[in-house]
Amino acid sequence: MAENIPTIGEMERGISQSIQAFYRNKLGCRVEKVDCHIVNKQVSTTIQNPITPVEKLLYLHAEGQFISELRDRIDRIVKQEISSIMETILKVKVAGLTIDTTLDSNFTGIVALLSDIPVVRQNRSRIKPQN
Repeated sequence: MAENIPTIGEMERGISQSIQAFYRNKLGCRVEKVDCHIVNKQVSTTIQNPITPVEKLLYLHAEGQFISELRDRIDRIVKQEISSIMETILKVKVAGLTIDTTLDSNFTGIVALLSDIPVVRQNRSRIKPQN
């Protein structure tokens, strides 16, 4: 039974890989790196280079306000997809999720609050003593 339960590292990799695939397949954007960290009921994720080629072109041509509004709309859509990805992998409901993309730095930050702590198989190398 314990073999069917993933470790925290496996869950983090699963979320990272799924988000990367979503950006590639749905947005046509090859992100450089996706980092995911799960701590208790919180999931933090960063995405490097999430800006699509069309957004970059508009941004370079001084369409700042338009592109900011467009990115906000994209983030709202992406938010639903990422919540679904996390819920599928973690087997826990996402109680709340915030997402923001900075055009200047070309990265996205995501913080999710889970309804409960995911059930994980203990990986002896990652177990830290509780104080």
